[in-house]
Amino acid sequence: MNPLTAALEFIDSINQEETPEGVSRRLSDLGNSFGFPQFCLAAIPDPGVSFDGSIILSGWSPEWQKRYLDRDYVQNDPLVAQARTAVRPFLWSSVARDRELSAMAQQILADARNYGMNDGVCVPIHGLQGYQGVLLLGGPEVRLTEREISVLHLVGIYASNKMRELTGANANRPRHRLTPRELECLKWSAAGKTSWEISQILNISQHTADWYLASAARKLHAANRTHAVAEGFRLGLIR
Repeated sequence: MNPLTAALEFIDSINQEETPEGVSRRLSDLGNSFGFPQFCLAAIPDPGVSFDGSIILSGWSPEWQKRYLDRDYVQNDPLVAQARTAVRPFLWSSVARDRELSAMAQQILADARNYGMNDGVCVPIHGLQGYQGVLLLGGPEVRLTEREISVLHLVGIYASNKMRELTGANANRPRHRLTPRELECLKWSAAGKTSWEISQILNISQHTADWYLASAARKLHAANRTHAVAEGFRLGLIR
């Protein structure tokens, strides 16, 4: 399917989605149609604040996401820094060419390349009341026209608005939202499944299942997995 057609279908159909998981699947499919197997939709946190609670939808590999969060890369990520003030989408490669990048900023981009993201598109999202977000699409290379990049800008805005609607971003909900995969693992844990059983159900490694559950517990300020499940029920995340 032509990427432009896929994008227009995404915009047309996203309003029919009723769950974050549905939006995530559509965003993943669309990213792949443009040649980007990895994506991340997130709010841009204030300086000094962890990125962990700002992730709205993650299509990053678990290994890259763990590295990014463990090393608190958001504080020095040149893509996020530029997205704070950018009006239009920009290519990662345009940022990488900046000779004034700090050594840490260069290291972050180099690490991303080690995880299969040699280049990508960064879509800044600006909303009402000062809201700032970003859609990061990464892959081996970028072969896009200006028109296609503009379409991705629209896609980012639609996806962000839909997720804010679904998660009640303007209501008194917890700031530290779980990603769809974290919530999925937590729900299976609530059903009594072990990490190994969850890994078989979701076709992921046991280590990855453990990591998602640990991340969910951290976001919910829970001491352990059982506590995280209890918090999930209390907050209405698990029904």
